[in-house]
Amino acid sequence: MKRFAVDVTSRQFSKNGEDICGDAIKISRTPDSTIIVMSDGLGSGVKANVLATMTVELATGLFTGELSLQEIVETLIATLPVCKWRNIAYSTFSIVRIYDTGHVTVAQYDSPILLHLRSGNRPSTIKSTKRTIMERTIRESHFRLSPNDAVLLFSDGIVYAGVGEGLPMGWQEDGILEYVSQTAPELSECTEIADNVAETALGFWHERPGDDGTVLCARYRKAVNATLLTGPPHNRELVGKMLKDFMATKGKKIVCGGTTSHLLADHLDAKLVPDERYIDTDLPPIARMDGVDLVTEGILTLSRASEYLAKGRPKDRIDAATTLLDNLESVDGITFMVGTARNPAHQNTGLPDSIFLRRTVVEKLAKRFELLGKETELRYY
Repeated sequence: MKRFAVDVTSRQFSKNGEDICGDAIKISRTPDSTIIVMSDGLGSGVKANVLATMTVELATGLFTGELSLQEIVETLIATLPVCKWRNIAYSTFSIVRIYDTGHVTVAQYDSPILLHLRSGNRPSTIKSTKRTIMERTIRESHFRLSPNDAVLLFSDGIVYAGVGEGLPMGWQEDGILEYVSQTAPELSECTEIADNVAETALGFWHERPGDDGTVLCARYRKAVNATLLTGPPHNRELVGKMLKDFMATKGKKIVCGGTTSHLLADHLDAKLVPDERYIDTDLPPIARMDGVDLVTEGILTLSRASEYLAKGRPKDRIDAATTLLDNLESVDGITFMVGTARNPAHQNTGLPDSIFLRRTVVEKLAKRFELLGKETELRYY
């Protein structure tokens, strides 16, 4: 299961008089890394947005192959159009790949510097080497993040904030570095940092920005995982092992199923206490148990949670399925421990075999969480 994760947040504003930001961002995830692509389209508005979006989509698509970062950059340089009159690219880009190990690789074309924010230390710029590819200068960087470190990227609209509005040369990279040095230690979340920098840039523009602006913050942190236990094992002799395995896991612990929760309550010598706030729904209520974060009924709740993921939650609805989703959506990785015992209540009733029903529901739920970028693991007992 995942040991580390990357949270990415961003803030954008459009040039005064434009409805669409001419910068674009694309985030993608592989089994071992998070890939961030940011592009600034030439000009502003719709045309700039189209150029920037084309750039980030192309770059992200190239990562699905077996190309190296250098090959991806070469392909981008060869593909992106160039303004014949000014001999400049119609879009610039920054590509940042953060591996789960903390190793970071960066390739930037005609983009502002990025900052490395270390917990408790002054932010720093990243040393880079220059490489010429097809007559274009690319800056490449390699460095390592420690848990809770962050990377801060920004576009020209942030660097030149205030030009013509009281700052002759704009905010400039050194000014941003100094400002972040003073404010970032007081801001614990990436969202706060990105919002703060963007709001300050807008202030320099007097709320009438002369360019599109983007700020992006990516924080590297320890992953938060969850384990969901549902169904008793096919062999009664495995009950003790399954429950011990479950309680030995780190992170959130969730139990789905009446029989399963009673087995665990006996194992822990704990009480199951129904939560009366969930009585008036069409799903069985959740329960509380010491040592476990959440207890729900099994198949019905799991099926409803999967349905909510696929079709969306009903507005303002709070039930066992939405509570289950709240817990699972807040983590980075989910281990599903699935017991394969048959439910006697399903025999000779025309209902699907409980083994296959439970497996089908859990596997469908796991796939839907994978589409949301979660790492999932299935264990059967």
